[in-house]
Amino acid sequence: MRLFPLSIFIAIVSIYLAINHLGQTFASYFDFVAFVMVIGGTFAVSVAIFPWEYKRDLFQSFKMIIVKEEAKYKRVIENCLQLLRGGTKEITKMNLTRESLYERLLLDGVDMLDLSFNQTRLEHILREKLFHSAKRYRRIANALRSLAKYPPAFGLSGTVLGLVNIMKGLNSGLDAKHVAMEMSLALVATFYGLLIANLFINPAGELVLKKAQEEEDLGEIALQTLLMLNKNASILEAQEVLNSLAPEEQRIDIVDQQNDEAA
Repeated sequence: MRLFPLSIFIAIVSIYLAINHLGQTFASYFDFVAFVMVIGGTFAVSVAIFPWEYKRDLFQSFKMIIVKEEAKYKRVIENCLQLLRGGTKEITKMNLTRESLYERLLLDGVDMLDLSFNQTRLEHILREKLFHSAKRYRRIANALRSLAKYPPAFGLSGTVLGLVNIMKGLNSGLDAKHVAMEMSLALVATFYGLLIANLFINPAGELVLKKAQEEEDLGEIALQTLLMLNKNASILEAQEVLNSLAPEEQRIDIVDQQNDEAA
């Protein structure tokens, strides 16, 4: 299970325990006006501010939040070292797709190497590809983080609508008991807005930003692999360069692996 769904589960359990301690039920926290104002308003703003031109990356980002995905640095470095050992023809054995940034860079880079691009031109083109691909993920993350400020505002709007309804009720002779009940329902809209912003949208934006940084790191590993492949760097040199771009726990050691295999 990914940490984001787990955190949602923990939050729901915490809210349930708090409501149960107050001797209330979830039904007492449902209000149609609050739901429509917060969910409808937030969705309307998302339609306006999300970069829908990046549909594939957008839905990939949402999938990343929900679906479990192991850290990929070690696997990417192993693939890159395999490419360095076997040369550009090795790319056909690696079963790469264009789903991730590093795979697109490796496939495009090998095509450029086969076309005899020089080192300077190769690096310039690959860096441009890396920059613009990472930029897409950052735009999605920033859109999510910007969206987080709207649910509380729509929640407040729902509360204002509830207060207007209470004022009308008072004018019609509504008693104190019903006023208190209507006031509690009006405040539910503010509760919805704060909950959706701080439990769902803001954390999702932070996770997508983290994903953007990871994709950029993996893209840099692919880029350095292609540059070293072009200059025929040794495997040990490549290992040190690529390991320096990965977290310490995701690094590999070819020498130890070879010694283990020999033993």
